[in-house]
Amino acid sequence: MEHEKRHYAVVDPFQRKLTIQKDGQVIAQSENALILKEVGRSVYDPVLYVPKADVVVDLVSEAKRQSHCPIKGDATYWNLGEKTSNYFAWSYENPHPKSGKIGGYVAINPQYVSFLSEPLNLN
Repeated sequence: MEHEKRHYAVVDPFQRKLTIQKDGQVIAQSENALILKEVGRSVYDPVLYVPKADVVVDLVSEAKRQSHCPIKGDATYWNLGEKTSNYFAWSYENPHPKSGKIGGYVAINPQYVSFLSEPLNLN
């Protein structure tokens, strides 16, 4: 139980327009991204999640990789066609209530893409 108290995540709106590109191709563009900051055995790098509706390419489900996080739930992993590993993107289809905001969102592996952000147009 003590470990669970020290393992937590904070999910907030990213509050910037986010464009995700791979080799110059737009993968996703969103003004509704979320940023997840997680602390567990260490402090993990923040992860950006975009609504699935804002992903403009076809992600192919890949059942070979599975993982479970006690505060996020069971992850589903995605490929981008046949050219990438089974770790191009991931989502939590039924997230744990502690991380419920990320339901319906997908994270893109930063090893494969570039993230560009700009201020939101608040007019």
